[in-house]
Amino acid sequence: MDAYVDPIDRLIHTWSLHSQFPFDSVCRLLVAMIAGGLVGLEREVRGRQAGFRTNLLVCLGSTLVMIVSISFSTIDWHHQPGVNVNIDPARIAYGVMTGIGFLGAGAIVKSGLNIRGLTTAAGLWCVAALGLAIGLGLYVVGLIATAMVLLILWLLDYVEGIMPKLRYRNVTVRRKWCPGCIAETVQQFKKAGLHVVDASFQRTPSMSEVDITLHVAFLNKSQYYSLERKLQDDPVHELLEAREV
Repeated sequence: MDAYVDPIDRLIHTWSLHSQFPFDSVCRLLVAMIAGGLVGLEREVRGRQAGFRTNLLVCLGSTLVMIVSISFSTIDWHHQPGVNVNIDPARIAYGVMTGIGFLGAGAIVKSGLNIRGLTTAAGLWCVAALGLAIGLGLYVVGLIATAMVLLILWLLDYVEGIMPKLRYRNVTVRRKWCPGCIAETVQQFKKAGLHVVDASFQRTPSMSEVDITLHVAFLNKSQYYSLERKLQDDPVHELLEAREV
């Protein structure tokens, strides 16, 4: 792989040396815009929190930071005799990966037992890494990594959608109170093909009715929605609430 990648990167860098214009740095920024824009476009189409502009800016900013980091080592720092000045170009890059964690944390939202935005946060972290790679002059590696990120975000999303996935719901129904009514309701859910993980109930103030909350799990969404439609027309049960957990 390196036998093909390194010559291309060196060719672009050598070409820029014959020009007074900072072609190499501008080329890295342009490639970063393309890479970040492609990932951001995928996120924008799917309506995610961090979309086109966010991913583009993260990749472009990371590349610019990497260019500045490398430039630090090329500057002739004047200092007094006997003073040793050590320049570590990687330190600023470390700061980018640390700082992007705060940006990713803002994309993560917790609602009840559900956590959303983890993929968006991980995508931002990857886009920052893409920017650093391109800023270092690894054009081919950066573009290949961009294609891999797009493959993971786009194609594997469809694969994940067709894979069997256990889903959970909290369903609350109301019915008239009678001895054994809780067990009857649980049994009705089990007959519909749902796994009842837990059940709780609370009598209404009049004590004539009871609210039953069932924590159910299922693989087939059509089975659950079929039961939900039956409950809406069920003369015994009144569907009060159904929410994903």
